[in-house]
Amino acid sequence: MFSTTRRRSARGQRRGTALAASFLLFLVPACSSVGTGGGSAGETDTAAVAAAEERLAPLVVPVEETRIEVDAPLTSRPPAGKRVDVIRYNNSAAALYDQPMKEAGAALSWDVNIAAVDATDPQSIPNAMIRAVSQNADYIVVTSSDLQAAGVGMEAAKKAGIPVFFGAGVGEPQGEVNGLYGNTQSESLRDAIFGLTDKMIIESGGNGSALLVNAPDFPQLAPLGDQTKEYVAEHCSGCSLDVLNIPASDLGGDVASSIVAKVRQNPTIKYVIISFATLSIGLAPALQAAGLDDVTVYLSGAEAAEVELIRNGTYAAGSLYPINNYPWLLFDQIARFSVGMDTLQKEHAALGMQIWTTESVPDGATSWDPPNYQEQYKKLWQVS
Repeated sequence: MFSTTRRRSARGQRRGTALAASFLLFLVPACSSVGTGGGSAGETDTAAVAAAEERLAPLVVPVEETRIEVDAPLTSRPPAGKRVDVIRYNNSAAALYDQPMKEAGAALSWDVNIAAVDATDPQSIPNAMIRAVSQNADYIVVTSSDLQAAGVGMEAAKKAGIPVFFGAGVGEPQGEVNGLYGNTQSESLRDAIFGLTDKMIIESGGNGSALLVNAPDFPQLAPLGDQTKEYVAEHCSGCSLDVLNIPASDLGGDVASSIVAKVRQNPTIKYVIISFATLSIGLAPALQAAGLDDVTVYLSGAEAAEVELIRNGTYAAGSLYPINNYPWLLFDQIARFSVGMDTLQKEHAALGMQIWTTESVPDGATSWDPPNYQEQYKKLWQVS
């Protein structure tokens, strides 16, 4: 499922005057209190920087120029009255998608039932899937899981003939072979880290030394360390990458101190890339207290609170997913299956994203979605 070459989103390919202006603005170093202009000594690798600029361009187009990831209309209107059981963890980050899930289902005249399960119980997801089977769901959606964790739940759904779709999960959809028919946003975590890595390559002149902070106990994050090392090796011979893995059991502890200690061990590190926002709690003051003001921090998956920290210069940049568009894209994949169409895994795997810096955060914005995304989907679904 994963590769070392970042796939560009289908949207955001137009590169007119607005894109050029946006991209030039993006390249201006931010005035972060933690550090934004640090780089490793060495001659600029112009080829590496130019290639990184090209890869990064689709992630910095103005929001108003973005579109949804799919453009092929359905061959017919999906049948109404379907029941979709959505299984997600019982935390605020997962709950953020409940309302757009229901709105996407309502547009299709489908009944959406959301089950919030215990994130600390490894049996919670398969047990919830078994319940969904017993309640005669037409489709089952599981967010942030993998085939192994879903285990007996996948077996139960497959036996009952109920298609399973992942949202931001780990596993290759093989239809009747493994019971998984789609995996929306499966490559977005990787693409976000690659985008921020390209940002590091550009700002460092192709000579940057970075630290990736990750939590590989989560299935979706487990491959990121090796993937990013391979990405750096392929695209920036003058750059280096170290990885700090934070066990899930330590997420409630002082992660910031662990990051500071790692940077002190390797003073060449001038960039820290955070794989998800929770790992950045307390990091800015910890770096300042340690006198590491020249370290630049990038956040993956920034939400409203983190966007404000990027806006005020506490952190230099962050990647943002379109929060409301994601559930609609997921339901688009199910809708295609419901009318016998190909589920277009490639188009659904790489959810579009933005990278915002202190200079480029849109005025008053803390999140983004493609303009009129709902109407775009409804038109494709023939329900508008």
